[in-house]
Amino acid sequence: MIEASVDHVVGPSGRNYLSGSTNGSHSTMRGSAAYNPETMLPSRAMDLKAATGNYAMYLSSEDRARLFAEIDYLLNPDGWAEDDAIPLPEPYVNFLKWLLEAKRLDWSSLGLDADGNLLCAYVGKKGVVTAAFQQTPIVHWTSNLTTEDGVELSAGQSPLRSFVTTAALLLERI
Repeated sequence: MIEASVDHVVGPSGRNYLSGSTNGSHSTMRGSAAYNPETMLPSRAMDLKAATGNYAMYLSSEDRARLFAEIDYLLNPDGWAEDDAIPLPEPYVNFLKWLLEAKRLDWSSLGLDADGNLLCAYVGKKGVVTAAFQQTPIVHWTSNLTTEDGVELSAGQSPLRSFVTTAALLLERI
């Protein structure tokens, strides 16, 4: 069986949100002499905002403003610990690609893990779905759903393209 490449996914709108390469030239630079949050964080914020700009025509001005505000919040030097990883652009770009293809702009919060990957949470009346977007087109996800029979917990890993469908099934239940 030949697995389809993420570069060849076309959504129902005809727009190929999941295509494109990412720039692997960025690193966390933690532990190097060049690591300085006061200069690295604003620079990385600009990188992430520029990545958002690549998809701006598919986002409303309110959605762009919300993403920019969240980037500013996450990359605030005043709340930064020295051992925090500088966020990586690739996971953020993978999140944007998924966000547009899945048409789920109703996220509750964004965050970063210890490796600089992007975390996203959706909170509903019946539960929570979280997703960790990686540098590669892989998403690690969790679901915590309260049902009439008790709490249902699940976790998994999905290719970015498959997560469009997986997330739809998870999010409709919360």
